Amino acid sequence: MALGINQTGSVTGGSYKSSGDPHIGYHAFRYVDGLGMVDVGALPGGDVSEGHGINSSGVIAGAGLVVGSDSVSNAFLASPQGVLSDIGTVDVFSFARDINDKGQVTGESSNSLGNDHAFLWTQSDGMTDLGTLGGSTSVGRSINENGQISGESKSSNDSATRAFRFTPGVGMVDLGTLGGRNSSAFGINDSGQVVGESDTGFNNGNNYLFLGLSILGTHAFLWTEGVGIIDLGHFPGGHSTAHAINNRGIVVGSSSLKDGSNHAFMWTKSGGMVDLNGLLPRGSGWVLYDAWDINDNSQIVGNGLHNGKAHAYRLNYQAPTLAP
Repeated sequence: MALGINQTGSVTGGSYKSSGDPHIGYHAFRYVDGLGMVDVGALPGGDVSEGHGINSSGVIAGAGLVVGSDSVSNAFLASPQGVLSDIGTVDVFSFARDINDKGQVTGESSNSLGNDHAFLWTQSDGMTDLGTLGGSTSVGRSINENGQISGESKSSNDSATRAFRFTPGVGMVDLGTLGGRNSSAFGINDSGQVVGESDTGFNNGNNYLFLGLSILGTHAFLWTEGVGIIDLGHFPGGHSTAHAINNRGIVVGSSSLKDGSNHAFMWTKSGGMVDLNGLLPRGSGWVLYDAWDINDNSQIVGNGLHNGKAHAYRLNYQAPTLAP
């Protein structure tokens, strides 16, 4: 699984340690040009870890299982030298999902009531609970260089899930929906634009197609200050999710096809939603089913099938090449 990429093209995610079934161990990795995939390791006593974000210095933010009376997840940072540091929890559980170049981290951690809340972690202040939009739970998924965070939170009385943008000194702001009840945010760029997915109608569990258009379904969105939330569209299956946006406003994610499978997409303001599989050389052997992150050089990472086997990939958009 490839889940994050930095501005120099280094990638993080998670990979099984063995090819057998059952697999033995699952570790976070760092992929660097010239070195390939390097095992980041796991927290003491555990054999499961995953990297979610990587900054320009090569520091990885992720989570690993800590083995005790119960196996629980703890957020960690991994230095470029391979040293893992447990950054703790608010109470019991924590999971780090992104890190910026200042070393600020976001994710989720359980509090004393057992509810998972979004957090901001800094070296000086440790882990700070960011609260919610009035409900019981929240999660931080992406952080930009200004310390703004995108994520999702339960609203008052847990009646809905809403995408939010957190800004230091301002707090959480509900980004609304595309007409339905629920929305979730996944990515944010340095301009504060946010991407994610939103219900488009009141029947939130199903997609209904009319003349090839999805109604009452869940669609990828882009939220911009002063503009609000807009629908990015979808492939013929009707469902789409946006996972990341770079500082050029290019969005990546996945969308469903008529057969129920998913394909990775790239969205631009001028070109709309494009299937990444259409950019690949004929006979590449790849089927790209999701895209999780994109840097400012338009290098995209995600997951797909290469000759029928599941692999992480990095695609260099200007000259499409893939590194399995």
